[in-house]
Amino acid sequence: MTSGKQRKVTIKQRRRDQLRRADPIARGPGLPDPPSGAVMADLSQLEHDNTYGPRPLFYVDRRFACVECGIEEVWTAADQKWWYEVAKGKLESRAVRCSECRKPHRARANAARKVHLDGLIAKYGIEEASLRLQRTVEEVQRMLDTGIKAKRGTHASRVRVRRR
Repeated sequence: MTSGKQRKVTIKQRRRDQLRRADPIARGPGLPDPPSGAVMADLSQLEHDNTYGPRPLFYVDRRFACVECGIEEVWTAADQKWWYEVAKGKLESRAVRCSECRKPHRARANAARKVHLDGLIAKYGIEEASLRLQRTVEEVQRMLDTGIKAKRGTHASRVRVRRR
């Protein structure tokens, strides 16, 4: 029979062992060799994730069927690397639309965003609309001109106004 303290120690040790097995850096030598055509993952760029599972060591081409038209397409390893490491996409996300179906999908999203912006500006004016969107007036203007979502600037470039 073991005491509560002893059980606690064994539980903590078991959890540490599980984490060590799951984390590729902690595993050390003996990592699996990537298949031919694989793109190595930069684990320092994947620190943004909140997943419990292991992070990928490399990316390989994945086949998927488009949810709209059903055509089978390949999500390349290079595109996966960009999505997960540069665009900071979630590790659980996967490609679901082919390139031909993505274009009208993006166009619909951009049109809806423009209608939303036009409505906010008509109702509140561009200054109040930019405060409500937590963006600068220049960013909102750029979004209106281009019709696409503007990338956020640094925190220092945005005007912070406290609302009461």
